Amino acid sequence: MRRRSGALLLLCAVAAVAAAAAPTAAEAKNPRARTIVVGSDAQFEVAAWRLRWSGGTIVLRPRLYRWLILRHRGRAPLRIVGRPGARVQRVVLDGTQRVSLGRVRVTPVGRDARVVIRRSRDIVLHDLVVSARQTRFTASVRVESGVRITIRRSNFAHCAARTRAYTNCVTLYRWSHRVLIEDNRFHDCRGCDFVHGRFGTRLTIRRNLFERALPCSQPRPRCGHNDLVQLFGGRHVLVEGNRFGIYREGGAQLYLTNWVDYATVVNNVFVGTDPLVPGYHARTGIVLGSNASRRLPHYAKVINNTILTGTRRRDGYAGSIRMSSRYGGVQRWKRPVVANNVIALLEQPARVCNGSRLFLNNIVIHGRSCRETDLVGPADLDGRGRPRAGSSVIDGANRHYAPKLDVTGRRRAGAPDIGALEYRGH
Repeated sequence: MRRRSGALLLLCAVAAVAAAAAPTAAEAKNPRARTIVVGSDAQFEVAAWRLRWSGGTIVLRPRLYRWLILRHRGRAPLRIVGRPGARVQRVVLDGTQRVSLGRVRVTPVGRDARVVIRRSRDIVLHDLVVSARQTRFTASVRVESGVRITIRRSNFAHCAARTRAYTNCVTLYRWSHRVLIEDNRFHDCRGCDFVHGRFGTRLTIRRNLFERALPCSQPRPRCGHNDLVQLFGGRHVLVEGNRFGIYREGGAQLYLTNWVDYATVVNNVFVGTDPLVPGYHARTGIVLGSNASRRLPHYAKVINNTILTGTRRRDGYAGSIRMSSRYGGVQRWKRPVVANNVIALLEQPARVCNGSRLFLNNIVIHGRSCRETDLVGPADLDGRGRPRAGSSVIDGANRHYAPKLDVTGRRRAGAPDIGALEYRGH
């Protein structure tokens, strides 16, 4: 009797899963518009199998999903969306294509939470909340390999805190290509970088807000190295229209080194203080190359940024931008171009001047510049970095390098201004 009862319970469970994933009569008439609502890992697996060729939508009911896996499927798009309260602990997109995942919370329950993308293409992650707050675990997105991967309009916070494991909110591997990270908010990460790693080709980091990469309570070295964005390899990266807040115990707000070639850093605002961390001023905005690196970034451009970060580092260097002294051994045409930037601090200009292919039409607020004809002195900006009337940055940019739009997306009228923000008048 016990064996029969167990078999009957198993059959009932299988029937329930199949019934939950079965299409309605309306869905059967229009299979390409099918929507299947699921409430468990098993139901998700059945729904994914049913929609593997037709495509459609899988809706996640508000509960915890511990392990969602998608593998090989057809080219018809598949949407996975969560209702309010839907939480996932682990999502693996392995060898799949044309899948979007959105409106869910990626959070740990008993183990690390992670979205993993490998051997996949045309993947969109949107409107996620990725957080391990008040846990001893981590929460992150890991792009191991793939083509055309997008992370958009998501909130990354407290990706790691009370863990000894190295963690970053987004980790990129060298087999990832055409990755787009845009319109996200990264904030309050302890003991990690927000975006970290290597990529293959074509990475874009656009219109994101990065705030407060702070030390954690674990021993060094994990808690002694916090950058906002740190990249070690890849070709063609565009860092555009972002706002960089403070970091502590790291190298810079934006750290590019080793084989990061053809980097364009344009129309970004770097701020050195934060009212939530009173009394602290971030040390360096941009670092290109390290003296310990075997290779330095080639063909970099730092154009029309407003870099208000800058105070003396522990090694004595005081500057908003720092370049490796090893650029002196790099052919001049491969060295960085630095143009049209507001630079808050540059006390030791030789590091930047000798390392640049071109250093032109920048304004240094405190310190010295590369040439006597360069602008040095107050830039007359408001608290948000916008030029006031009569500011020395107005109409001062080199037109050849200036982008057509400023950081707000509005066209630069007339002669372009120095910095990320164009003067608008009152």
